[in-house]
Amino acid sequence: MIMKINTYKPLDEGCYEFTLNSIEEKETIYGNRLMWLFEEMEQGVEVAGFTSLSSSTQANAYIWALVLNPEIQNQKIWTEEDVVGRRCCLRVEVVQGSKGPKNKIVEVLPLKE
Repeated sequence: MIMKINTYKPLDEGCYEFTLNSIEEKETIYGNRLMWLFEEMEQGVEVAGFTSLSSSTQANAYIWALVLNPEIQNQKIWTEEDVVGRRCCLRVEVVQGSKGPKNKIVEVLPLKE
């Protein structure tokens, strides 16, 4: 096995272009949640965001998925295949985590083309 070593340094607060690498259901202290793993390609920074499993159109999971793939609006269901690999802008801030400063997703926005 080969392990890549990344020295983590959070991005400054602002909006950056990211690609969604994966969505995975995770058990958290708040119950089961979706973990969205985004990567900023220029600096190689990964940022994780968590959403509920709610299927409501008001829920962040749906809102984030719709930003990544507007065609979801015309569908009855969506899956990770509909959004993984897609790009967006993330507005991030720096917060203090248990292991030091880290980025937190404030908002998921469409790319300005």
